[in-house]
Amino acid sequence: MTEVRGRSLRIGTAALCVLLSAPLFSQETTPPADLPAADPPAAATQTAPAHPGGTLLVSLSGNRQFCVQRNELSISESTRKQRSHRNIPTITTMGYKYQISVSRRGGTGVTKLFESPMIRTTYWEEKKKSKELPQPRLATEKEMQSGQTYGSNKIPRWMPNNSCTTLQPEYKFPLQPGRYDVYLGFDLLSVNGQWVPLESDFITNLIIEMGKLSRVDAKVDTTSGVRIVKLEAPAKAASAGTR
Repeated sequence: MTEVRGRSLRIGTAALCVLLSAPLFSQETTPPADLPAADPPAAATQTAPAHPGGTLLVSLSGNRQFCVQRNELSISESTRKQRSHRNIPTITTMGYKYQISVSRRGGTGVTKLFESPMIRTTYWEEKKKSKELPQPRLATEKEMQSGQTYGSNKIPRWMPNNSCTTLQPEYKFPLQPGRYDVYLGFDLLSVNGQWVPLESDFITNLIIEMGKLSRVDAKVDTTSGVRIVKLEAPAKAASAGTR
């Protein structure tokens, strides 16, 4: 089996934007139950074609944990000072999800084999009413252009129990014979409701053969705040490419 490994991708990689959707993040005022993030079952979200052919096996190593912090995206100093003045916590991570996708050589488009539900990391809490009477004023032009994403009466609250999720030991997908590029990526939901690539890796030119199992080794690990997301071929085919 011949296989070429790809390079790691991080926030701002425009080439992967086609993989992303852009649902809006609703402002919920009721905090969810204090439960750890659930690991979504693969059977519920697999969309691989159910045709006879070969099988893609993605085998996970490491502690299989992926964790996010409350401020994965940077904000300007002026915005930070404004939120501090208004006693609003600075949180830029609204949630995250992950996916396994493939692109068949010679074909068009990308097929999502697996996509997890969005894992929420922030909920919205109503501000406590002040005893002082509010002073009326008109919104500035800058405020009207940028919008009030946080809202005037809601405060974001971080959900630490949902900041980490654990992937399954392995994922299997039936695929038609051919050559594929394979992608594993984690996407971040930003304050403005847009999905942004956070951490990912990919390999190219993976051969899927009729009736055979093609294996991809994936390492997902978060230890002491350091994240690793890495895809590679088995040792016998690893020399076919460079990272």
